[in-house]
Amino acid sequence: MKQLPTIYEKIQYALNDLPGELAHKEMYPGRKSAQQALLDQENYRTAAVLAMLYEEAQSIKLVLTQRQSYQGNHANQISFPGGKLESVDNSIEDAALRETEEEIGVSRQNISILGKLTDVYIPVSQFMVHPFIGIHEGIPDFTLEEREVKRLIAVDLFDLLDQQKRTAEKIAVSPQLTMKDVPAFNFNGDIVWGATALMLNELKYILQRIDF
Repeated sequence: MKQLPTIYEKIQYALNDLPGELAHKEMYPGRKSAQQALLDQENYRTAAVLAMLYEEAQSIKLVLTQRQSYQGNHANQISFPGGKLESVDNSIEDAALRETEEEIGVSRQNISILGKLTDVYIPVSQFMVHPFIGIHEGIPDFTLEEREVKRLIAVDLFDLLDQQKRTAEKIAVSPQLTMKDVPAFNFNGDIVWGATALMLNELKYILQRIDF
């Protein structure tokens, strides 16, 4: 796909001017900005995720994962590969690459980082999440860490621009709490909401600004 290098260059350039909270609030009206959350919350944990892109069948794929079932705030949710910053990491970017390698078996040596999106604070788990955008050279050979990842979901990047993928869903947050009309993305029945939806919406805003 000859235009891919140019597409990636345009995405990389667009990451220098992020829409940030404007895109976030569309998917979560009334939420605090990451900056305001830091002012209100003294203790928080740092995490990093990777929105990994690769070329397959004349399209650009975006990698998502569904978490395993477990006792926790984010069980079964669809998200990007990622996790918390560890002492072995030299940087937050390194944490995103390490977690991606651990969760879906893709070597960091084959991933080039284009840039990052706006940080997202997750109140329920007190994580400040740093989302990075990366490209994988060739089609990845995925090996899932089954203790953490139930399945891998590869969506067409430009499905983000399809308004029919936007939806409002009833989400069971816990056995005691169900939220109505939650802004989300619906990728062929896979519902993405919460922090990951915020990040995807910012990426959608960026794609909308690019002349492809």
